[in-house]
Amino acid sequence: MKKKLTYPLLALVVLLWGAIFYRIFAGLGDNKPTPPSASAERKPKTVAHRHTGDSLLLDYPDPFLERARGAPISVDGGAGPTGAPEQPEPVMELPYIDWSQVQYLGSVNSEGKKAIALVAVNGREYMLRPGETIDGYTLLSMQGSSITISHQGQVATLTMQGQ
Repeated sequence: MKKKLTYPLLALVVLLWGAIFYRIFAGLGDNKPTPPSASAERKPKTVAHRHTGDSLLLDYPDPFLERARGAPISVDGGAGPTGAPEQPEPVMELPYIDWSQVQYLGSVNSEGKKAIALVAVNGREYMLRPGETIDGYTLLSMQGSSITISHQGQVATLTMQGQ
């Protein structure tokens, strides 16, 4: 303890640690419930809100109901449109075909014969000439690096894989 500042700093450290220990041990003391104070029994304040004059205007027509209504209903005592309601003709929806299952791998050209396309359908490889059918897929035509295939009435053009 050669420096003069060491003694006051030592006293300050002892004082701080004493305050810390006092707060810890004072908190561990009796846990007696304290009676409620008079300020806790006050009534909550009521706040009067000013009327701003804003309101929602809900007297406009619904744009989505106009399409759903169809023919207007007469108010003059009539029963509405007479006769059977017109049924729209059913539209034949084409089934969804996952064309990613069909891959054009390439073609083989031999002299004097038609070109043969190498096609993979569901992981199995086939050799097809234009007009041939396999698993419901018909090869319609070959144009360079692409082929045209039909399946269940739908036609797709596939390019060679890797191009």
